Amino acid sequence: MRFLLFAGLAWLLAFSASAQSIVRGRVLDGKDQSPLIGANAVLIHLPDSVRTGTAVGADGSFEITGVAPGRYLFSASYIGYQEQRQALTVPAGGAPIALGTVALATGGIALKTVVVTGQEVQAVQRGDTTSLNAKAFKTNPDATAGDLITKMPGISVDASGKTQAQGEQVQQVLVDGKPFFGTDPDAVLKNLPAEAIDRVEIFDQQSEQSRFSGFNDGNTQKTLNIITKPSFRNGQFGRAVVGAGAGNSPTDTRDGRYRASLNLNDFHGDRRVTVLGQSNNVNEQNFGTDDLLGVIGNSAPGGARGGGGGGGGGGGGSGSNAGDFLVSQSGGISKTTAAGLNYSNTWNKKTELTGSYFFNHSDNTLNSTTNRQFVTGALYNETSFSGSTNTNHRANFRLDQKIDSMTSVLFRPRISWQQNDANRRLLGLTSRENITQSQINTLYQSDNQALNPAGDILLRRKLGRRAGRTLSLSVNGSYTGRTGNSVLNTTNIGSTNTNLNQQSLLTQHGGTVAGNLAYTEPVGQHAQLQGNYALSYAPNNSDKRTYDFDDRTQQYDLLNQSLSNVFSNYYLTQGGGLSYRYNNRKVQLSVGANAQVARLQGNQEFPLPAGAIDYTFWSVLPQANLMWRPDRSHNLRLFYRTNTNAPSLNQLQAVVNNSNPLQLTVGNPTLRQEYAHNLVARYSGARADKNSNFFALLSGSYTQNPISNSTIVAARDTTVTVPTGPNTGQAVRLPAGGQLTQSTNLQQQYSLRAQANYGRPLKVIKSNINATLGASFSQTPGLVNNLLNYARTPALTGALTLSSNVSEKLDFTLSSASTQSYVRNTLRRQLDNTYFNQLTRLKLSWIVGPGISFQTDVTHQLYRGLSAAYNQNYVLWNASLGKKLFPGQRGEIKLYAFDILKQNRAIQRNVTVAYYEDVQTTVLQQYFMLMFTYNIRSANMTTLPTAPEGPGGRRGRGGFDGPPGGGPPPGGGPGGFGGPPGG
Repeated sequence: MRFLLFAGLAWLLAFSASAQSIVRGRVLDGKDQSPLIGANAVLIHLPDSVRTGTAVGADGSFEITGVAPGRYLFSASYIGYQEQRQALTVPAGGAPIALGTVALATGGIALKTVVVTGQEVQAVQRGDTTSLNAKAFKTNPDATAGDLITKMPGISVDASGKTQAQGEQVQQVLVDGKPFFGTDPDAVLKNLPAEAIDRVEIFDQQSEQSRFSGFNDGNTQKTLNIITKPSFRNGQFGRAVVGAGAGNSPTDTRDGRYRASLNLNDFHGDRRVTVLGQSNNVNEQNFGTDDLLGVIGNSAPGGARGGGGGGGGGGGGSGSNAGDFLVSQSGGISKTTAAGLNYSNTWNKKTELTGSYFFNHSDNTLNSTTNRQFVTGALYNETSFSGSTNTNHRANFRLDQKIDSMTSVLFRPRISWQQNDANRRLLGLTSRENITQSQINTLYQSDNQALNPAGDILLRRKLGRRAGRTLSLSVNGSYTGRTGNSVLNTTNIGSTNTNLNQQSLLTQHGGTVAGNLAYTEPVGQHAQLQGNYALSYAPNNSDKRTYDFDDRTQQYDLLNQSLSNVFSNYYLTQGGGLSYRYNNRKVQLSVGANAQVARLQGNQEFPLPAGAIDYTFWSVLPQANLMWRPDRSHNLRLFYRTNTNAPSLNQLQAVVNNSNPLQLTVGNPTLRQEYAHNLVARYSGARADKNSNFFALLSGSYTQNPISNSTIVAARDTTVTVPTGPNTGQAVRLPAGGQLTQSTNLQQQYSLRAQANYGRPLKVIKSNINATLGASFSQTPGLVNNLLNYARTPALTGALTLSSNVSEKLDFTLSSASTQSYVRNTLRRQLDNTYFNQLTRLKLSWIVGPGISFQTDVTHQLYRGLSAAYNQNYVLWNASLGKKLFPGQRGEIKLYAFDILKQNRAIQRNVTVAYYEDVQTTVLQQYFMLMFTYNIRSANMTTLPTAPEGPGGRRGRGGFDGPPGGGPPPGGGPGGFGGPPGG
């Protein structure tokens, strides 16, 4: 096995290629000589019309490699410009051909459309890419990229604040084809001004290995590529904001509010530097969940909840919930100090470097109330008061080095470090038929640290004279180290009144080393074969020891063996496969399969050595992709993928987590891996003559051996035993109404989802309308008191958005989204439930006089069908009045008011196989703030509110990098329109 890897590496680096031709040149704007990033440079072979091409880079240059001798027609094209063609003959011998500068004149298809329809073309469908014209969507002068894209068809922000495009979560946002602040979409959307944007492209970004070989392996992620205007590619631009005011805290005492932020961009062609900084206590945080990975796990309190909802920012949580540190997602009140630096540059034709660094410190206070209804009929009510302090550093880099015309190396290292301190006081009560069974008062404190270095390297080599013959080797590795300690004090547990005073120490180490060797071979003119071999090794170990407090020594020195465990495991997978791909102008098809063998081994060393868990899984993993393009404006895509998923260390470790003695959890070392099937059908089209666009999605998934939960709910004070694993038979004391949950493999888990979106302009009122309809259904199995229950959650959704295109002086977006949800359980149908949620929002910005602007954000939130105290019907109203200052109106002073009606709230419904619950959390309340904003623009950029308009373009072939950060939910966070964050 090792010999194959080293042999492949040696071959990759040592193989010398035969002579072949390379065609080079530059595509520029014929008027100002600026590079047309993303323009098409295509060679059309004569006489069979086979096309080979690429997209123009950031400096306007292009390079088409592997060109066989013969006669060609060269074509350079770009939306809004006239196509230019010229004949070309490639001689034998492999000498490079320099075409020099190709200057394009304005007046292409987009310009003709403007003349005929009197409107800018909103969307153009080019193959798998939907290109949206920013000029067709008018925004106010201070709008951000996030404000702009929510006006665009097919793009929305879900209830948790995550950006979705064409029904899927956006995992990457590129700027001119290059990464911007690593993998955090929010850093781009909140900090890039809308006036800098020329076009926004939506596409499925393939893996680095696929883009190099030309063989789509189906590993894609939804990506937005923001193409900037030429005037913003050379100069400085940004924004500085300071503000101070007063408002009410959750305890109704006067509490000052403040905000300060800086966003500075220095762009000079390929060299781009961005600096971000902020400090505030109004729930603004720009950075993503990657900052928090590693500090959360089974050492933190149980019963953690995530997600968002309601006007104030979402459902509850505890110290173990990453949402607690992303204030815009978690609710509560946060003070944040953060800074970031992003750098990217193309040093020469062979070297590209991108890197970013983040620092992030937040203090979060979060109070919540929970009403939980079990399928057994039991009730659980909880009041929680929690606080957390989180400090983290994160850095990532991307180096793309071309060794020669045939060989390149891509290296992407990254590292993060986190420190998290959390405390939580919890009051819990269980009842049945209005009779109290158990009560608990818990104080929990924890201190966790985590270090996570990782990286990957991709070696790529083109082989021989034929285009499409490649060899590539990908090697990646990661390490996760976490240490933590926690203290738990409880009183009044059940009728036995047993009190706890314990300290737990946790040390976990884990990592992954993986490699993939792939070879592609062309078959005829339109087909390709790929063979690959993959190997992955993931070892993990966890040591958790719990000590009871000794009254005699006044120390935590009495080892509690029933709550202590030392466990290690590893997961080894290897396999290989063969795939076939066919590609012509209308059809792209790939089919293939991998044979995989996986070994899962685990050992318990303490408190009692147990027999090793050793499983071997043999799997065949088929995959298929089809894209049909009947013309340039429509495409249909079908994906079928399979994958396996190993249980996590926390799911495997058989140690009881009693951080909430009414809600106990324990791992299960006998878990098997999951095997998942996923099928997606997606259709998209755009008609330039009617300026309309349509998108439809149908997806489904089915999981074999899904890892679900087995829950025991005690009807009375009792002692239960751990169901499975080396600790089978271990006695666990449960008070009446308490529960013990353990992971287990079950069957029959699946989901279905359908969504359609249609958008077009309404000429009468100079606005754009977008309508969305959707439906979903999921079934999740679970065991409750050893009885099988299927939790089924059908839902119907509908949304309508009307966004103005009147002028830059009057900008509004009116949207309404409704969801009718159902809770259905096979175990106890009398607990079935139906609930309705509607969110309606108006965002308006109006320049009412010379330099005078009025902005308002009104959100109506309606919940029906929840628990009696959780049904909601309220309005969140934010507004500001501002005056522009200085030449070019670059400055503005404004008075901003948040939650004018004092109605802000946050609720969330969560559904599981054992229960459904309603959670209400504290939110930011009414405050007023006086703010000053200054827009930074260098001399070569036009003054506000008007910005130059540049050409559109396709995505560049710059660097691409590898989920996501969050953002404010609709109505959540303190406002929008240039006011404090959240809009």
